[in-house]
Amino acid sequence: MSNAGRVGLRQEGNPSIAGRVLAVVVILLVIAVAAWLLFAGDSGYKVTAHFVNAGQLVNGNEVRVAGNTVGSVSDIDVTQDGQAEVSFTVDGDYAPLRRGTKAIIKQTSLSGIANRYIDLHLGPANGDEIEDGGRIEADQTETAVELDQVFAIF
Repeated sequence: MSNAGRVGLRQEGNPSIAGRVLAVVVILLVIAVAAWLLFAGDSGYKVTAHFVNAGQLVNGNEVRVAGNTVGSVSDIDVTQDGQAEVSFTVDGDYAPLRRGTKAIIKQTSLSGIANRYIDLHLGPANGDEIEDGGRIEADQTETAVELDQVFAIF
């Protein structure tokens, strides 16, 4: 049979349309899974701390241990009694936190607004773990002293 008689027939070594579609679907599926793992993966270990006052703390502020950034503030809510519930994430080797951990809101500098961070003073290594989604109660937290509070003393 001549080549003119073979028009429209699939030749050996050339992939079919179904094979090409399957390859494109597999590639798109791999890209979708990779994107999901990168962007929608686990948000990390999360803890909520109860503060008397969380003035000028905002979502995205840093959480630090010994000056190293280990997480960020993810949510701030006001309780019915006017106090603050601050949720934050902790990454890496610092999770999970232990009972006895103190959370202190500190100022990055004296100038500017919303320049706060949470400084964690870690509890004892043999202390019970604070579970993911657990709480640090108000007796284990401190709030930054505002400059106007210092002047009010005088």
